[in-house]
Amino acid sequence: MHKNIKQALFVILLFLHGCGLFDSREVEPPTESRSTFIQPTSPDLVLTNLIFSISEKNLDNYMRCFVDSNFSNKRFRYFPDAVSQASYPVFQSWNLSSERVYYSNLISATDPNAASNLFADNYTINTAIDSAIMDMDYIFVFGHNRQNVAVEAKGKLRFVMSTDTRGLWSIYDWYDFTDKNSDTTWSVVKANFIN
Repeated sequence: MHKNIKQALFVILLFLHGCGLFDSREVEPPTESRSTFIQPTSPDLVLTNLIFSISEKNLDNYMRCFVDSNFSNKRFRYFPDAVSQASYPVFQSWNLSSERVYYSNLISATDPNAASNLFADNYTINTAIDSAIMDMDYIFVFGHNRQNVAVEAKGKLRFVMSTDTRGLWSIYDWYDFTDKNSDTTWSVVKANFIN
């Protein structure tokens, strides 16, 4: 009987080895997108989260950078550069839903491996107890596949931020400005990706 058990175990092990059960397999790419989000307990962390949400093409984290009316009496407002304001009527009614649609469309029109970055330069933050104003020069790069729309936008912007009832910071006013007349601003990109 003892010999039969050994033989049976040998046959089972031989079968398991032959079926590939113990073979190593190829590493599968992650099925979920990266997600880096830091609780925004200071205004500079809002900018950090915005930069990560752009480089990771993460819609949810992008939207978390803006005021949540469930926790604040503030409402999101976007002020495009003067030329875009006159050129694109969509900005007359731009709101948080518009922001979501634009960014979702932009992500959809972009290969997951394409470059997407926000470069902030010369930025200053003036902070009070529950509000802050952040000014900066920016370069926004998003390697989308839409023809006739720039993949790089440049300009100056101002974020006006405040804390909510949870003590977390977010953007409620966003101002976009042209730095040089020849530059394509972020507003132009937004207007072209709202549809």
